Amino acid sequence: MTGEPSLRIVMLSLHTSPLAQAGTGDAGGLNVYVNALSHALAGRSTATVDIITTDLDGQYENPDSASASQGDYIRTLHPGLRIHVLRVWQSCQQDKSRLIECLDDLADRAAASLRRADAAPVNLVHSHYWISGLAGLKLSQELSTPLVHTMHTIGAVKLERDPSAVEDPRRHPAEERITAAASALTANTRREAADLQRHFSVPEERIAMVQPGTDLDTFYPPAEQDPRHRPPGRRPFRLTFAGRLQPHKGPQVAVAAVGALRRLRPELPVELTVAGRQSGPDAVDISRLAEQEQIADVVVLRKPLPHPELAELFRSSDVVLVPSYSESFGLVALEAKACGTPVLAHYVGGLAELVDHGSTGLLINSLDPDDWADALLRLAGDWERWKAHSAAAAELAQRYSWRSTAAQAMVAYRRAQSM
Repeated sequence: MTGEPSLRIVMLSLHTSPLAQAGTGDAGGLNVYVNALSHALAGRSTATVDIITTDLDGQYENPDSASASQGDYIRTLHPGLRIHVLRVWQSCQQDKSRLIECLDDLADRAAASLRRADAAPVNLVHSHYWISGLAGLKLSQELSTPLVHTMHTIGAVKLERDPSAVEDPRRHPAEERITAAASALTANTRREAADLQRHFSVPEERIAMVQPGTDLDTFYPPAEQDPRHRPPGRRPFRLTFAGRLQPHKGPQVAVAAVGALRRLRPELPVELTVAGRQSGPDAVDISRLAEQEQIADVVVLRKPLPHPELAELFRSSDVVLVPSYSESFGLVALEAKACGTPVLAHYVGGLAELVDHGSTGLLINSLDPDDWADALLRLAGDWERWKAHSAAAAELAQRYSWRSTAAQAMVAYRRAQSM
């Protein structure tokens, strides 16, 4: 809106850096969200953005500063957008759970770095994930600004959907503190808003809908004459899983589903590409699982891919599989849709709203590999249906852009300022 005063916004993401490659370590949709939203906000005339993160991801050796290894530093990423990198204890490099022990110190150093970068007052702190939310409570008090918080995932919801998941016992009490104190909380979907009300009794007026977007200049469908539009049979039925290789994201379900598919239709050529890296203490060994399912000859392992390469992979795929136990949104599903690739997803969380069942793909209300194999067969066996899903996916993805996300965020920020 023209005539609005410019806001100086702080984006707080301490446990993982927005510039880290998604699919590595703890990097995923949160990293993409913070990075893309920050750039979109900085592209407006009504906002400047300071990202506060740490050196935990090892992304930030600053070639312009001989003293970078000795302390915190600041780098300009874009006009109106800076990143502040805070050094952390060596012990946190081996065990990120210890980061919580130095959050007060990090909040103090963040405030000092912000003052060092610019004398202009900070108008709002936007924290991401519970660890940053705890630091955000202190930082927003020090700066006398409202706090807006985005959960990205809620610990209690994750445990509901995945009983085998292990959560830090400090998480739920921390999330209760954050939701009670924040001026506003953002939700990706109506389901996430309902979860915030159900678990934390957050009043509806303190919840703002801010839907993630995608880079539509990078994620777009292939040309109509692309050979992918020929049905599988003489060519492989190409499936893709992209994400962190941990049980909660379900890569083991994708592998098992392809194993079941091959047993059902051994004559159907199939190929599964898994793009990601092992993550966390319960990492999934894709090669071992593929051998157990007797499909090692059709599984292709790739490292986490930057967005242009990931988009090319999605455009060359027939189906993208998203078998997560839970997802607050599911950026991979949106990126695949934008490439005109139907999505097969678990009927949970944001995926249940993002994937239009029977239109842009299929939702499966289980993680049984046989159910996933049956759904894959439906798509492989009806290529007219596949083409309809592909066209609808590409069309509906046009509703989601980071510019739109930034506009929704600004509405949330103005609301938080008025509370």
